[in-house]
Amino acid sequence: MKFKNLSKIIGVTLLLVLIVLAALTYWHPGSRTTKTNNATNDNRRSTVRVVALGDSLTQGVGDQQKDGGYTGRLKTMIHEKDHVKVIMHNFGKSGDRSDQIEKRLVNSKEQQQQLKKAQAITMTVGGNDLLQTLTKNVTINQQSKLNVQLNTAQSAYQKKLKHLLTTVRKYNPKAPIYLYTIYNPVYVYFANLTQITNAVNDWNAATKQTAKRFDDLYMVDINHALSVGQYKSVVQQAKLKHDAKKSNNGKISTASLQELILASNASDELNDYLSPTDHFHPNAKGYRLMTRYAFKQMQAHQQWLMK
Repeated sequence: MKFKNLSKIIGVTLLLVLIVLAALTYWHPGSRTTKTNNATNDNRRSTVRVVALGDSLTQGVGDQQKDGGYTGRLKTMIHEKDHVKVIMHNFGKSGDRSDQIEKRLVNSKEQQQQLKKAQAITMTVGGNDLLQTLTKNVTINQQSKLNVQLNTAQSAYQKKLKHLLTTVRKYNPKAPIYLYTIYNPVYVYFANLTQITNAVNDWNAATKQTAKRFDDLYMVDINHALSVGQYKSVVQQAKLKHDAKKSNNGKISTASLQELILASNASDELNDYLSPTDHFHPNAKGYRLMTRYAFKQMQAHQQWLMK
């Protein structure tokens, strides 16, 4: 009996010791854990330089709040979430195609200098290249002819994009590049016209194919989110297609496309994420979406934040 009692006492004592040790470990992490956390913090930059290259989406056209489009918001989000100082250089210019973005870079010492110092690079490119092709080819309803024109233009664009990215890597071989896809700004009006949707999807596929050739390049895919806007469900999109078919009868002309995309006196926009001024560029809500998508990729690939 005495032996059994002694065993119980020892067992209870050991249990109490284990509980106390567990509590101490929980409330007072060991020195090894503290050192690890300190090392992680020590490896983080206190200041991060970001360079944004591209077209009107980088410039921030359509942002009625004048917060710098996605670049201004991304600067704020990185600062608030990662607690670092952010130096953002925005070199976006409205209307630029891929070759024009590269030309400005090659001719600008300031862009080259800032690019060399950048820890992260963001880019919007391709929308104007595709728009130029679509507006030149009025015969959108002649699918076979349009496909020939698009395929030719797509091949030329891939070469230009490869040249642009090679030039960017010439000035900065290591900083991660976060490259946005393009989207269909007229989807909510022409949801029944698969020609445009397919052209945008194929263009993005070509961009991704070219991008695979470059290390540390990550796609920021905003195509679906910005194209469909608030019409996220299958039922909503089916209704869009039905209404569009009634209004355009499956046809589109240069006049109707340009009138919609480039309108300057419009007061409303069916897509909540796009500007009512031109039906093309994101509004403040759209730029906030672009910001979230870029930040998500930057958090998934954080080498820009480490020393």
